[in-house]
Amino acid sequence: MSESYYAGGRKVELDRDDEYVAVVEEAARRAGLDAQVESASKDTPRQGGGVVLAQRSALDQKTIAGLRDAGALQPVYRHNNAVIVALPEVRVEFDTAEQRDAVRELLADGDVAPHKISQSTDYGMVVRPESGKGDDALKIANEIHERAHPAAASVRFVQFVPKPSVRP
Repeated sequence: MSESYYAGGRKVELDRDDEYVAVVEEAARRAGLDAQVESASKDTPRQGGGVVLAQRSALDQKTIAGLRDAGALQPVYRHNNAVIVALPEVRVEFDTAEQRDAVRELLADGDVAPHKISQSTDYGMVVRPESGKGDDALKIANEIHERAHPAAASVRFVQFVPKPSVRP
């Protein structure tokens, strides 16, 4: 499955990475699955953001289902050598009142995936999909960018970039 996002006004293509799962550590802990995640992710890169990568094959189907049910899984993509995890947060920036009004109107019209605005100022806002899924955040950010044209609308990503001799 190919997805995309916008950076600097340009569309950037992403490829789904089915080799890995991205696990939100806090959600895994609440579900009582932190030991399984720790064991499965011990040989993969660590990054901030409370997210770890684990090879999908290192987790059994019951654990993956439990993580999914707990909302602990986020989508994993690849772009060039980077492994990218989309988190459920969209940051939107405005240069003008017209941009702000266009985004607010778009979000209010009901065509955008269910969401909540968690922060809002005259210069920006943070939008979170109600689903808690990074895939939905990517869709929301793209829709805002394509239909309302703010200064920026970007998903919060965590990137894992391997050293030149190591592939995650």
